[in-house]
Amino acid sequence: MPAVTLLVAIYNAAETLPRCLDSLLAQTLRHIQIVCIDDASNDDTPAILARYAQADSRITTLRLTENGGQAHARNCGLALAEGTFIGMVDADDWLAPDALEQAWNVITRYPQTDAVLFDLVKVWPDGREEEYAKTDHSIVFSGFEAMRLSLRWQIHGLYLVRADIHRAYPYDETARLYSDDNTTRLHYLHSREVRPSGGRYYYFQNPRSTTQRVSVLYFESLRAQHHMQQLLADEHIASDIIDDYEQYRWLNVVDCCYFLALHRRSFTAAERRKARRAIAETYATFPPHFGSPRKFGYRQCRNFSHFWMQEQLYFALRKITGKM
Repeated sequence: MPAVTLLVAIYNAAETLPRCLDSLLAQTLRHIQIVCIDDASNDDTPAILARYAQADSRITTLRLTENGGQAHARNCGLALAEGTFIGMVDADDWLAPDALEQAWNVITRYPQTDAVLFDLVKVWPDGREEEYAKTDHSIVFSGFEAMRLSLRWQIHGLYLVRADIHRAYPYDETARLYSDDNTTRLHYLHSREVRPSGGRYYYFQNPRSTTQRVSVLYFESLRAQHHMQQLLADEHIASDIIDDYEQYRWLNVVDCCYFLALHRRSFTAAERRKARRAIAETYATFPPHFGSPRKFGYRQCRNFSHFWMQEQLYFALRKITGKM
């Protein structure tokens, strides 16, 4: 049985995939499994995967006939995972050579640890790097504390988790994008301990990725976050934590309004209608007095049209002027 299984969901990533796979095959922790799921790519991805799989038996490949998104692809790969711990690496990202060894050292030293964080480094196309946050490697989080911090991404979502936890909580497929973030929170919540490891994960800020470019899929975050709120309630999380997440979710509604106003000419009329509908439906999930003068200091909106004009102008101006 391999120590670690890494799930790599791939869609039209021929340009970056070799760098990703080279970094995984170069890991100093050798006893690993790499499950590559081709999410119906139409570029050279299948040929690249075939070449790598033929050269190294640690790579298992799976090709999907229809594109279903990253969460769905990873869940298909999860069924093939054999490792004691499971993690994911995006096809345009890569790991430092000792990343898995450092994580495994933490796992063996602290048997109560069910989830191990990588040190996340953002990398831009020009080579500039930025650490996600300075990490105290001596710290240990309870699963509950890690979940709470992850609700506002005070700790990130790139990690290894014990396989039985991952299988109990597969990737959330509620939305095509972003809902897999919800799974991270559940993995942390059901872990006994969560520890950093010092192993570096390089997160490429790919301008071609769906999350980096202007796309109507940006508004999928609204549905994903609403489902997270429901999951928190199902897990009987304290009301003050849910209320705090509601504030975070509300700011995302505001951000989506600003995003649509800023990029409206990039969308077709049908896409603008779809985005407005997503915002309106999400707005309706908040209590009636959410966004009242007590919270935001201006007249409460009585309907979506009023909300659209008032909120868009107010928050866009505050964001532009740096007052948010």
